[in-house]
Amino acid sequence: MTLVLSLIPTRLYADQRTSYLADQLRTNEDYRVRTQAALALGASGDDAATRPLCDALTDSNASVKVAAAAALGKLGKTAGLACLERAEGREQTPAVKSQMQKSIAALSAGGGGGSAAPPPPGADTKYYVAIEITNKSGRPESEIEPLVRAAIQSKILAKAGYAVAPKGETVAQGKKILNGKKLKGFYLLATVEPAVYQGGNLTQVVRVSMWTYPSKSLQGEFAPKLTQSGTPKKDVQSENILMKMCVENAVETFHKVVASL
Repeated sequence: MTLVLSLIPTRLYADQRTSYLADQLRTNEDYRVRTQAALALGASGDDAATRPLCDALTDSNASVKVAAAAALGKLGKTAGLACLERAEGREQTPAVKSQMQKSIAALSAGGGGGSAAPPPPGADTKYYVAIEITNKSGRPESEIEPLVRAAIQSKILAKAGYAVAPKGETVAQGKKILNGKKLKGFYLLATVEPAVYQGGNLTQVVRVSMWTYPSKSLQGEFAPKLTQSGTPKKDVQSENILMKMCVENAVETFHKVVASL
């Protein structure tokens, strides 16, 4: 009973602070104050911060909209994903749109949101990337495919000028988007190899081949190999971390290759 009572003032203070910040974000005439309020809400961890941040995505000031979009990504609540996707679809300012896309990718990669559809190509999009996952790990497809897809999608969308094809898109659908928006298409095939436990270490390899899209002409392959020491027995969490790091390294190389073309 003592523990419960001691928590009440803290919770009350948190509620009051969120309410105060939400009011500042909504009504303060100084955009700098609104910007700081948005960032503070993003760091609050409070579910109640989602709605005022979503509302701020239509603020009259671009800096406030960027801050609100970034705050929703930092807050990490999946409830913010839908409002970000709606706002991104109508946003015209490149800097704001880019931050919205980054936060959408971050939330999509988070718990439960890995299979969420990526945002459609925007006005600043130059490259359109289709993703396919081949699972050779020996683990269930339901564990591997969403994890790897979300990691690739998040890393691709973290760089301005990129859009990702939704899962299940047909070649005909992709071709229509590419031609209609005059985008350059790529196809990334990620093959997850079995985790290897040897000598007290865990080694993970994910091979990512790069192709043109939709024609699928091979352009190259990146096969990051990461080893974690002090892992003598099965550790699924560590496997997941290494898989994610592998594909992030591969996508980073992919970005460099595309930039050199």
